[in-house]
Amino acid sequence: MSHNIDEILAKLTNIARAFGISRNELKIYFILLLNGKMTAKEISNVMNISYTKIYPLLTKLEGRGWIIRVGKRPSYYVANPIRDVWENVKKSILENLEKIERDIILPISMLLSSKTSFYNIALIQQENVMRTMKQILSENSSKYYVALSFKELLSEDIIKMLEANSYKADVKIIATKNLKIDSKILKIRYSDSMFGSGIITSNSIFLIIKTQENVLLGMYSNHIYFVEIGKVYFEYLWDRANESMG
Repeated sequence: MSHNIDEILAKLTNIARAFGISRNELKIYFILLLNGKMTAKEISNVMNISYTKIYPLLTKLEGRGWIIRVGKRPSYYVANPIRDVWENVKKSILENLEKIERDIILPISMLLSSKTSFYNIALIQQENVMRTMKQILSENSSKYYVALSFKELLSEDIIKMLEANSYKADVKIIATKNLKIDSKILKIRYSDSMFGSGIITSNSIFLIIKTQENVLLGMYSNHIYFVEIGKVYFEYLWDRANESMG
């Protein structure tokens, strides 16, 4: 019988230690479970542990609800049913896990989510504006929101790329009424005027303006805040744009 207890303890000890339960506590509980009520001295003799060291272990087990003390002078100790003890163990484990989540996991998660990630902001000169537009439209994205207000940006290549992307992603185009876009595939709405042009994808934004000298300048960024602001503003314009040029 002692050999069987040792085998069971060997399996449980490593798991129990993680929750602050010692091997000796486990052994006392199993001894009481198998032998019925016993005094502290009897448990001390079976465990081969000094009498003074047994009491702290018994006190811990009482506090865990694993055993109860019966009578006085001498007091006897009795093991609670193993199913009741297991319910207490599960409750304790869940409470410890919730404490770890509350005190450790959540603060770390909040710290990481608030940490500024690496991002790019780049100014694009006129000679690279069209090339940058094509690069952005060739990237994988679930959406491509495009604002067109400058005729220099309305090329056949750009329209073909937008049409190709429309089969795999959400493509929306807002154009000023002076620009005619010939496509039966694309979702297009028209606005009387817009401040500039641009492209917004799931992960980036490219804004294009025209200076007083009629020079196109762009700003590219993959910063999530700029991207989200761009999406909100585009949706605002989309809701107010017309489905026809009239």
